[in-house]
Amino acid sequence: MITEEQKQDITELLQLLLKSMGIQARVSPEDNLRGTEFNIYTEDSRLLIGQRGANLQALHFLVNAATYKKFPGIERFYIDIDDYRKQREWHLREIAKKALEQVKTTGKPVKLEAMNPYERRIIHAYLSTEYGIDTESIGSEPNRRIVIRPKLKGEI
Repeated sequence: MITEEQKQDITELLQLLLKSMGIQARVSPEDNLRGTEFNIYTEDSRLLIGQRGANLQALHFLVNAATYKKFPGIERFYIDIDDYRKQREWHLREIAKKALEQVKTTGKPVKLEAMNPYERRIIHAYLSTEYGIDTESIGSEPNRRIVIRPKLKGEI
């Protein structure tokens, strides 16, 4: 787990960045099963999240880079804005369920929409326990996507 000193430092960094952008927000660090999550609560959530989470990704990258420089080897942590990631993860699992049913019904591969690496990891992890199917990422960024396909007879 992240130490209290590290949590305080990350919280202060986030508050400083948000203040410099003119955004009033509350930052709340919470420990959960994945690690430590810093949830930002603000009236400007749409601006901070950006289109399909692009601004949230950029903020996460910036804070991670600064934090890893100060605390080398720090455990992974996450940044969320008004529970956007939690809601997006639920939505991605629903997309995966529907695609999985389509693959099982038709026996044909299904290509999902282009996703960022974080979102693709969620789909791969969610479907990793499914017997008889395989997932792979194809294409190049920013158009990289997942293909869900039935395993070939020799692969099962």
